[in-house]
Amino acid sequence: MVRKPIKTVWAAVAIAALLAGCSTKNETLTGEAKPEQQKSASELASLMTGSDEKAEIIIRTGMTDEAFDKQIRGLLKNKFPNVTFTKVGYNIKLQDLLASSPPDIIDQGITNLEEIIEVDLPLNLDPLVGQHKIDMSRFDPHIIQDIRSYSVGKNELVMMPFVVQPFVLHYNKDLFDKFGVTYPKANSTWPDLIELAKKLSRTEQGIAYRGLDAGLNIGRMQKQLSLPFIDAKTGKSLVGSTPEWKTLYQTYADIYGVPGNFPEGAKHGDGRKAFLDSRTLAMYPHIIMLTDPDFVQAAQSGLKFGITTYPSFKDKPGVSTGLFGGGLAISKTSKNRDLAFKIVLYYTSDEVQKELGKMGFVTPLVSPEVRNKLFEGNPLAAGIDLSAIYTPRVADPYVRTKWDAKASNVVQAGMQNFFTGKADLNTSIRDVDEKIEKMVQDEQNK
Repeated sequence: MVRKPIKTVWAAVAIAALLAGCSTKNETLTGEAKPEQQKSASELASLMTGSDEKAEIIIRTGMTDEAFDKQIRGLLKNKFPNVTFTKVGYNIKLQDLLASSPPDIIDQGITNLEEIIEVDLPLNLDPLVGQHKIDMSRFDPHIIQDIRSYSVGKNELVMMPFVVQPFVLHYNKDLFDKFGVTYPKANSTWPDLIELAKKLSRTEQGIAYRGLDAGLNIGRMQKQLSLPFIDAKTGKSLVGSTPEWKTLYQTYADIYGVPGNFPEGAKHGDGRKAFLDSRTLAMYPHIIMLTDPDFVQAAQSGLKFGITTYPSFKDKPGVSTGLFGGGLAISKTSKNRDLAFKIVLYYTSDEVQKELGKMGFVTPLVSPEVRNKLFEGNPLAAGIDLSAIYTPRVADPYVRTKWDAKASNVVQAGMQNFFTGKADLNTSIRDVDEKIEKMVQDEQNK
């Protein structure tokens, strides 16, 4: 779910005006914790058990009304009985929302953090974490590290994660059985799967079967290899000068260069349709789809699938792609920061995370007890080895800049020119470097 970041000076001005009216009580929460403010163990435990306070908490979220009732009100109402949880959707522009009903909590996709960071909206949670002695070792450290990387140059904790979207390799057992090919093994590399694709890519009785898809876009491999786009200090593109970018380019070429694996009419990014609808794709690396309605329908109508670990690169064994998922940020404009913090903390409690796990939300917590609740009661998950989800680790974050989203689009276009044979490797990369640097220059001149 990709949401375009909103770039507006107006929104930043609106936030500044709102911040000027924040209460003194809230201002103390953003400073360094004083010794007398430190919480005892019992006081700390109480932060995770709810509150009798009466207030309206406005949450900006992309959830449907039904999902909000189930995943927010349903999970929080017993612990916060006097709180009215009000949903505002992404159909309302951020600047309009800030001018009318500023949110207290923001349910934000991690890869879309730029939208709210760019207008200085999320509260840095580090002082609160220190003040209340919150045990951050409960979370996968790679997830926390990645979130911090979005506050470019500041390393701030701008949200608490409550769900991650792990990537796995989905495969069609029927196609492997049809062609007498052994199922893909756990911990396979991209080259391993390319070799399997050579055995599966073919045309029979007029039907073109494909072995392996490279993924929805270049961002998956780019994050997996922790590749930066731009040098923030100079504005120069790093694509041509970073050797691993050539590894990524060549991997794409090797995948789609397998004879028959990119048949006439195929398009980059159409793997989902080929895997679920026509069922002509044997291996589809993607966010785990066990609760995806289209996947559920396909499985119920006869798709025999298997799931194993996301393919890795040889020099990065056990490393999956970068972090995708979501979390809760507290708005700097909130007049109820204490209460909002309690709500956010409780949403990351073992109790709530277990319930979310049963619904199919993968936890960012390291607790085996919480992790084992994932997909509990879901018949499609029967026999699925959860280690395929939890064993690979999130890739290290790359050094980000505010121009990365636009740079990614440039690389995406250049990549397609390369693997479709419209340009050789060096020409494609040189063209990408030039276009990225022109884009940065144009952005700086605005």
